[in-house]
Amino acid sequence: MRHVTGFVVALATWLIGTASAQAQDDWRVEITPYIWLALPQGDIAAIVENSDSDVRAHFDDVGLSGAFTGAADVRYGRFGMLGDLTYYSIEADKDLTIGPLPAISGKVELAGTKALLVAYYRAYQTEKSSVDVMAGVHYLGADLDVDVIGANRQISRSVDDDMWDPVIGVRAKTRLTEHIGLAGLATYGGFGVSSDSLYELHGYLTYSFTPKITAEVGYRYYSADWSGDRIKYDAALGGPVLGVTFGF
Repeated sequence: MRHVTGFVVALATWLIGTASAQAQDDWRVEITPYIWLALPQGDIAAIVENSDSDVRAHFDDVGLSGAFTGAADVRYGRFGMLGDLTYYSIEADKDLTIGPLPAISGKVELAGTKALLVAYYRAYQTEKSSVDVMAGVHYLGADLDVDVIGANRQISRSVDDDMWDPVIGVRAKTRLTEHIGLAGLATYGGFGVSSDSLYELHGYLTYSFTPKITAEVGYRYYSADWSGDRIKYDAALGGPVLGVTFGF
């Protein structure tokens, strides 16, 4: 998780450094706080040291304890940078598996940070629509705590792992009426660097109260498949999103 602190500091420094230039017409800064009501699906396993067996939890009917998301977008002319940061926390009583043994009751807690930092170029722009092509880096940090009590053994594990991956993507926006519009974002990455694959899809209906304040409601889905030194992660987060964008 120490990498996240550096990411946040770098993002804050970047925003402060560009804020002084906002008076120029070509500069545009947007800050968007989100609420992401995501639900987890998939498998996450803690790798047990000196053992051929992993403690694995399958997420299929677990609610999300919390997900807090914010994004910052700074653009000069056709060039810009987008940063997105999410903290998530999941707690659940689940049937856990230890290697090939039958599932037994246990407790699992998963928390972590998801971050995206990309540079983009506005490849297409009209009065109503725009399309951006993006490239950058994606970070996923996971802290996994598992407690399993079996007939012959008890396992309590607390492990954490980090994943850094390159990503590419595209973002598009269009205005349907004076106030109503559509927006979408898609990224893909991994390429075997840290994860085998990861992708993210956003889709929003937007409503502009003023030229500088826009509400967004939609859906966001994220999926990753990777195997680290201490955690195996093949899971997804998906659910509705509600946010407000403030322009400067």
